[in-house]
Amino acid sequence: MSRDAQTVPADQPLGRRLLDGLGYPLRGAALASLAAFSLAHVLTDWLPVPFNIAGGVVVWASLILYAMECLRRTANGFAEPPEVALYSGYVPALSLLTLQMLGVGALLLTITLEPGLWGLVLAIQLVVPAIAMSLAFEDHLLAALNPLRWGVAISAFGAGYLLPLLAGFAETMTYYSYLRSAPWLLRSLTFAGVVYLYLLQFHLIGMLMHRHHDSLGLTPEADTLADASGTHTDEHLLEQAERLDAAGKHQAARVLLTERLRQRDPPLRVFAAQRELLRRHDDRRALLDTAHAYLARLLADGCSRRALGVVRECIDLDPHFLPDQPDVLATLADAASDQGMTQLALKLSRGFPNAWPRDPRAPHYGLLAARLLAERLDRRAEAGVLAHKLLRAYPQRPAQPEIERFLADLGMQAPPKGTDP
Repeated sequence: MSRDAQTVPADQPLGRRLLDGLGYPLRGAALASLAAFSLAHVLTDWLPVPFNIAGGVVVWASLILYAMECLRRTANGFAEPPEVALYSGYVPALSLLTLQMLGVGALLLTITLEPGLWGLVLAIQLVVPAIAMSLAFEDHLLAALNPLRWGVAISAFGAGYLLPLLAGFAETMTYYSYLRSAPWLLRSLTFAGVVYLYLLQFHLIGMLMHRHHDSLGLTPEADTLADASGTHTDEHLLEQAERLDAAGKHQAARVLLTERLRQRDPPLRVFAAQRELLRRHDDRRALLDTAHAYLARLLADGCSRRALGVVRECIDLDPHFLPDQPDVLATLADAASDQGMTQLALKLSRGFPNAWPRDPRAPHYGLLAARLLAERLDRRAEAGVLAHKLLRAYPQRPAQPEIERFLADLGMQAPPKGTDP
């Protein structure tokens, strides 16, 4: 699954979701949007009246559109911010913009004329989460302004309703600081804080909607996609295997996972669950036997570092372990060398010509092992011995001149050409 389509379980612990949520406005497209909105809004200060007012309205409208899309995406169970504001409900956006401008106007009056309007500012912040929740999935402004709807939202969210309220209050106070700031750099940073808190507030609203979607009568899109792709089926299978193992039915749990792995496109988490089960019961033979399919799948998904970790685990169980496919072994040897895992790269590359002496790549990986010995481990004599063996074993291969150059770099003479393998 691509990062853009990563999903979040609705029942994920609230503490973890909150910690992840704090970084939501600073991830992916949200961070780029935050920077763009902040810079654009501060630049409007340099425009003459009424252009600066019009520019500020445009920035706020764009911010609200993007925040509403963040809300909808989070409420639908997706983990990452949207790339662009795909939200098409302009009536809800304009409605929130009107409410936002009313709040800004009240805030300006509290600064200049009437401090008593702080009550209106706080009252607007109190209802914004409930109104935004209704407007995100409906275009009916009058329904969203219905206090009964607000009561439904507040009762569904319970004490969790305080989360977007606190974010909204913090945003209001930060915007208050922005309006009273003078230096351009300070205003820029302060408004960036406003945008961050605004996106965070809408993300928190979406998070609460996702957690309480049953009470609100919503079906998250992520759940629909998961059902279509079989993700939920695999989750249930993993839960069933865990219950069987906890009940002492270890063999039944293993059979359940093994059958899934024999089917088409098993997910990595099923492989990981199988290995955890085998590790838990110290079945070393099965850990080694099942590692080959797991390594192939990890590499197919681009998880080379995880694959190298599995190889290390298998070598700890059996020092003679090697992947059973030459393509897998070659890829892992290159990856270990590129990532600075010298000892592991040496074992894998040295094992290649031993395991598949007739493979056209055998001289290349034998030479890679010799280079690792000489250049990283300073075992030049051993590297020379290995290079001489390669020349004798592969006298007619295209890699022969390269092996001879390597020996020359070591200050060693190539042996007379022979034909013995």
